[in-house]
Amino acid sequence: MRHILHWLIDYAHIGRHWDKIYLHRNPPKHYLGHIVEGKDPVILLAGITNTWRSLKKIGDKISLEGYPVYIVSRLGRNFRDIPTSAKIVEEIIDENNLKDIIVVAHSKGGLVGKYLLVHDKRIKKLIAIATPFAGSIIVKLIPHKAFKELSPKSQIIADSNSHPEVNKNIVSIIPSFDNHVFPKGSSYLEGTKNIKVNIHGHHKILFVDEVVEKVLDLLSARG
Repeated sequence: MRHILHWLIDYAHIGRHWDKIYLHRNPPKHYLGHIVEGKDPVILLAGITNTWRSLKKIGDKISLEGYPVYIVSRLGRNFRDIPTSAKIVEEIIDENNLKDIIVVAHSKGGLVGKYLLVHDKRIKKLIAIATPFAGSIIVKLIPHKAFKELSPKSQIIADSNSHPEVNKNIVSIIPSFDNHVFPKGSSYLEGTKNIKVNIHGHHKILFVDEVVEKVLDLLSARG
């Protein structure tokens, strides 16, 4: 019963922030208009079924601190397979001649981020939030082929986990209860800085001030 309540609260939290998620078609002008020299570029990557706007609270705060913030609107709701999604992100990187990039990602976006970290040396760091690095068995319940890639038994999950050498450049922020990621340890990575926060909810974690501040601290951290 307690877990069911956490599910309901998580989705209710999305409802409370529906204006941030659904009403903004374009990013605020300050995303690329309020840049402090020396700040690394940041790319926002949302999870499956979501757009960049689910990360708007975090993106707004990052931008106002002077980081150039890039979105990837061509990803839509992130239903494409991970390698294809990564190529779309690389188009943005090429178009803007970016380097030393920090990816801030949620859920499946973190898997796209790790794929980029493995295959594109222009990616410097990945800050992943509620990302199922080992997959999630919950996708068995979803009759849509785009979710099958997130199965613990999928080839892309196996390929991702065969590259532990990049884990030192990843930070994984993990809610204490994630209603979308099972088993519980799927967001933990060996050789990675794993940060557990006392938040219940796969989506709620994106709207909590504590997490926004942690992301800011991690952006400014060296190494």
